Amino acid sequence: MSILLYHPRAEAYRALLTAECPDVPADEIVAVTPPATPEPHLDTAEVLLTFQVPLEALRRAARLRWLQLTSAGADHLLPAREALRSVIVTNSRGIHADLMADYVLGVVLMLRWDFPRLLRQQQGRQWRHQYTAPLAGQTLGVVGVGAVGREIARRAVAARMTVLGMRRRPEPVEGVSRMFGPDQLSEMLPACDVVVLVVPATDATRGLVGARELRAMRPTAHLVNVARGSVVDERALTQALREGWIAGAALDVFAREPLPPESPLWGMENVIVTPHIAGEPADYPRRVMTIFAENLRRWRAGRPLLNVVDLDRGY
Repeated sequence: MSILLYHPRAEAYRALLTAECPDVPADEIVAVTPPATPEPHLDTAEVLLTFQVPLEALRRAARLRWLQLTSAGADHLLPAREALRSVIVTNSRGIHADLMADYVLGVVLMLRWDFPRLLRQQQGRQWRHQYTAPLAGQTLGVVGVGAVGREIARRAVAARMTVLGMRRRPEPVEGVSRMFGPDQLSEMLPACDVVVLVVPATDATRGLVGARELRAMRPTAHLVNVARGSVVDERALTQALREGWIAGAALDVFAREPLPPESPLWGMENVIVTPHIAGEPADYPRRVMTIFAENLRRWRAGRPLLNVVDLDRGY
């Protein structure tokens, strides 16, 4: 069995794998750090751990049988899904939940208190009183109630907020007062003071929130996007923020990343811009290795793997 670790932190993953699975022979593990090419190692690898790999090289990986992503999202693999029919793809979903929930509740509080304005006032040495409504009693809508969405809902309930949720199959979820299906999004949005996007990037979620959905939101509501930039029509969002369709937004993901310097979102006073950091825990490799090592043990024993991705659905 040949295991290829193709990642900017490949050596860190090699050290963690050796410590976690000391019975794996060292000569079965190959660590390659981009921009070095994964070929020819990918031609002989049976197992691949990676964040992102050139799709053309992936299509030629004849011996590959299992691909473990260090990310939760698998959208970058979708163009090569036909070539991956004989490959089991697993992801690292769940490892980001606590940190992303921290981020969401943090920016929700910042938006509620209008901390961007307070910080501008501090820089200008301005002392201005204000009144602020508490989070308790407000309604938070979670679009995409998966592992991350559930943790966000749990934190919101602890803050005594009402939580509404939307997912592909709207079964009841603990802490969520009401679940909606994708065709009911426009029904859910007007009831929310905060809308948090946590859906995966798929063909079905591309442009999920556009002008129609933004106009359905309350003018006092805030949008938080920790999903993918493709989920929101950025042009419509910019217009909504300028014209007051919604009160503001916290955005960690964008249609183009890094966000271009000329984007008007940088300078908007009702927007918090962060550089795709909501799901980046300080111990990221260790968290990934917990999943990978368990899956490696399962792989060698012929048992089902954790976090298997359905490339037809996109997650």
